[in-house]
Amino acid sequence: MSIDIFKKINRNAFNEKLIHRYLFERYYFGTSKQRRDLLPRRFYKDQINLIVPEDAKKEDKYRADLTIYFKNRKAGIPVEVKWSSGGFSKKNQIDYIKNHDGFLVILGDTQEKQIHGIDIISIKHDDFSDWIAENISRLSRESLIYQAESKSLADKNQYWVVFLRGGINGAALNNFKRMLESKPSKPFWAFKQDRKALSYVLDMQRGDKIFFIFSSVEHGAMGHSEKQDVKINVHRYYLAEIVEPYYMALDERRGLFFEDQKTKPTINNRKWPHFIDFDIKKKYDKEEVLPFGKQGELGKAFAFSTNHGGGTPFPLSRAQFEKLKDFFSKLSK
Repeated sequence: MSIDIFKKINRNAFNEKLIHRYLFERYYFGTSKQRRDLLPRRFYKDQINLIVPEDAKKEDKYRADLTIYFKNRKAGIPVEVKWSSGGFSKKNQIDYIKNHDGFLVILGDTQEKQIHGIDIISIKHDDFSDWIAENISRLSRESLIYQAESKSLADKNQYWVVFLRGGINGAALNNFKRMLESKPSKPFWAFKQDRKALSYVLDMQRGDKIFFIFSSVEHGAMGHSEKQDVKINVHRYYLAEIVEPYYMALDERRGLFFEDQKTKPTINNRKWPHFIDFDIKKKYDKEEVLPFGKQGELGKAFAFSTNHGGGTPFPLSRAQFEKLKDFFSKLSK
C-alpha cells in the first residue's frame, strides 16, 4: 500500500466575502479617489446612498454580491465580484448585470475594460493590501468571536453608549417599547443611514456591552452640547449585550419596523436599515425620572451619539463604562 504524503497546503487565505467587505467599506468610508477607482466612470458624480450586501431578487433567481443605491437613481446597481473575469461566465449572472446597468469587480490583473458588454473594475492590489494591513486585528477578532466562538477574547469586549433624547414621550423611547412588546425575548434595534453612524455600527461585535439611555436635557437646544456642565435627566436605561452584530434588514416586517408606516419607503429611501440584536442584562424602566446631573466626561459621547444619526453607538472606555454602570446602579436604587 502506498501512502500519499504530498499534500499541498491551502494558499487561499480568504474567500470572496472578504473582497465584499473591502468594497463595502471603501464605497462608504474611502476617499473620493478610492471610491472612483472602484466605480465605472458613469457613476463618478453620483452619491452613494445605501449598499446592500447579497441583495436577493426572487423573480430573477439571482443574488447580486452587492447592490449600490445612488441618491439620484431609483433602481439599485448590481455588482458582481470575482477573482478574475474568467469566473464571470454564468448566463443568469451576465444577463442580470447587463440588464440592470451593473458592473463586474475583480481582484486579478486584467487589461480588459469590458466583458460581455459589461464594465470591469480591477481592484488595485496595493490598496487592498493596505486595507488588510489596517484592519487585520479587527477582522481577526471578529472571526475568532463569531466563527470560532472564542471565549478567551471575552475580557477584550468593547463598550458602547447610545444616547437618545426626547424623554418619556419621545419617538425613540416609544419605538423601543414597541419593539420590546413585539420581541420581548429577542430585542433588536436599528441605526440611521448615516455615514458617521455606520462606521461605528460596523465595529460592534458579538459580546460587546452597550447602554441605551433615553434622556432629556435641562434647558437643552436642538443639538446636544458636549460641555461637561450640561445637566441631563434619564427616563429609561437598558444595559445590553450584543448577540448578533451588524446586519441589514430590508424585508416587509423587520425592515419596515422603524420606518414610516404610512409611506412604507422603498429600499433607496429607507432611513433605518442597519440592525443589531441583543440581550438585556439590566434595565431601569420605572416612571420616576433619574436626575443624572452634569454629564461630565461623557459629554463628548452623548453629544456625538445624539447629533449624528439621532442615536449613533459611540465607544466608551472600559473605565467609563464601569463608572456609568456603577453610577446608574446607585442612582436607581
